[in-house]
Amino acid sequence: MSTTSHREIEASEGGLVGPRIQERRRRQRREARRAILDATEALMIEANGPDFSIRQLGQRSGYSAPTVYHYFGDKDGLIDALLEERVARLAEGLEQVRPTGDPRRDLRALLLAYFDFATANPTFIRLMWTLSRKGESRMPPAMDRVRACIEEGLDRFGEDGRIGAFDIDSAGRILWGLVYGLVSLHLTQPEPDWDPRLAARAVDALFLGMTEMENVS
Repeated sequence: MSTTSHREIEASEGGLVGPRIQERRRRQRREARRAILDATEALMIEANGPDFSIRQLGQRSGYSAPTVYHYFGDKDGLIDALLEERVARLAEGLEQVRPTGDPRRDLRALLLAYFDFATANPTFIRLMWTLSRKGESRMPPAMDRVRACIEEGLDRFGEDGRIGAFDIDSAGRILWGLVYGLVSLHLTQPEPDWDPRLAARAVDALFLGMTEMENVS
């Protein structure tokens, strides 16, 4: 398969750079980035991680190695861009959720949405928990948006007065600990008979336990 270079994408036509040419270049850049990211995603899923070569990526995407480096810097930059895009989709979905008037139900929905995302994207979640070749965290900036949505839901839940003997910070740590633990269990022990209701039941049990602790002296 022949590959396309960024020089070909950005080459001018007769030295004229009018609005139409500029728009065409922007479209070609978007198409190149999209094709490279889609090919990266496919290769990562096939390899269950980042064990693929830029040469393989070029063959899959149709774009040359210099083009990949031009847009993403290096392989770590490419993987980081893909992780950011994936988690940003989750963040956008959570940000669009509007309160229903039942803070506990809203928080439950947010926590389970994260669990569903994490278990549906195991390759990306595992990478988020690792360091890059440079020793840097792979946790994408969009994860801050995810946390902000859940923290906002937690604040509303706390204001509703149903966190029992816990303060909001402690309740949040316990809830996050539960969800992270369930995700970790699902990723490390992907049993075919995994009960799809387990996460919801675990979250409900924890909510119930918090409420019951109101009566503990």
